[in-house]
Amino acid sequence: MQNLPRLAAAPDNSLVVVHGVITTYQSRDPRILTVSDESGSVSVTVTSNAVGGTVVNNGQAHLVGTRTTIVGLRLDATRVRASNIDLDAAPLTPADADNLLTTASAGTTLPTATLLALPAARTETTTAGTR
Repeated sequence: MQNLPRLAAAPDNSLVVVHGVITTYQSRDPRILTVSDESGSVSVTVTSNAVGGTVVNNGQAHLVGTRTTIVGLRLDATRVRASNIDLDAAPLTPADADNLLTTASAGTTLPTATLLALPAARTETTTAGTR
């Protein structure tokens, strides 16, 4: 699916799709996964708040070698914060990923089985005000 070129082309904090095989993980919450495809590896942070994140963070022994699809925020060219994760996901084509992003960006309801609902909006209050 070529995750790295797609991430390099996307702006920071944009919604992205990563699809590949989990090659390593760190045992903590939030769980840090390494997801690899033919273009290289992406580091993915999965909190328990992410849709599907509880399954990932409950110490599943079968994470390494499991195929996954993740929708989340691009932090930089090799890091993503997951908002949604689907383990044992069927292979995606680039067109499938584009369709997921188009549907999510339009605010259209996604099928429950994909575990790809968008996270709730959040506001931050700083000394300069609310943003």
